[in-house]
Amino acid sequence: MISRTISKTLLACDPDQARAQLEELSSGLAGPDKSAGQQLRAVAVELVRRGLQVTLVDYPDSWPELEATLPQVPNRWLVTVDRDAAGTTCQLAWDCWADITTGDGVGQVADTAAALLRGLASCPPPTAPHDAAPTGCSG
Repeated sequence: MISRTISKTLLACDPDQARAQLEELSSGLAGPDKSAGQQLRAVAVELVRRGLQVTLVDYPDSWPELEATLPQVPNRWLVTVDRDAAGTTCQLAWDCWADITTGDGVGQVADTAAALLRGLASCPPPTAPHDAAPTGCSG
């Protein structure tokens, strides 16, 4: 049995070069897989166009996903963009581990979460999948 490892490809910072990289990387995919990944590749180019550092992460038994970071601090924050099987919707995820053993750490976590949510609130929301039920807290 041949073991495949996760591969990561840093995309060029020029949108046209990034698009060419993505087309080359997807050239070996079967028709349905290539088609399903088309919109994710479009998202990758738009992330590059907005000045983010974008890495295509290819998993052995799954489809690729994107990792986007700020080029000034690439190891500090990471947003992951993962598509569904059909390639019609995507999930955005943000990970950040923080020390909450001190009062200052707790406050920083609360400040960060509030700033993130306020920043998201200032943007038009992404279109929700058609079958998604609204969720959230009421109070």
